[in-house]
Amino acid sequence: MRTEVGYTGGENTKPDYGSVCAGDGHTEALKIVYDPAVISYERLLEVFWSLHNPSQRMTEQYKSAIWPQTPDQARIAAAVIAAKEKTSALPIFTDLEAPKEFYKAESYHQNYKSKNRLRWGLVAVYFLASNVLPPGTVPQQALLVQVIGGVIFASYLPQLLSVFEKFF
Repeated sequence: MRTEVGYTGGENTKPDYGSVCAGDGHTEALKIVYDPAVISYERLLEVFWSLHNPSQRMTEQYKSAIWPQTPDQARIAAAVIAAKEKTSALPIFTDLEAPKEFYKAESYHQNYKSKNRLRWGLVAVYFLASNVLPPGTVPQQALLVQVIGGVIFASYLPQLLSVFEKFF
């Protein structure tokens, strides 16, 4: 199985995070390439439902939506949505839409959760080394704080520089 983060649903042919945030009609989406012999579409939908609250009406950027790629997937998704609507005490706001062009998001959005887990670990070490531990507790503590601070900053560079991608 392989995933890609991106944008779909809108008419803008060159969406980026800034245009999606500004309301260009696209929704932040996850494209999943999978082997049906290994995992079923139904199981993917179960995971989809478990990871968000479909009873909250959201903006176009963050809405709950499914873009099935085949008629069979559309039939299954419609049946699952109907079943959820029958058993939920709250309304379900999950759109079922015809597939549209998928645009891969900027590189800093890919594997975002794992990147941020590492980043937050570094922030914790930085905080401990610079604010909690008395100076000199760790050999070369001042240098360690500087290096970790530099690594944290460098981890944000792709995101900071992404605004310039459209010029290249």
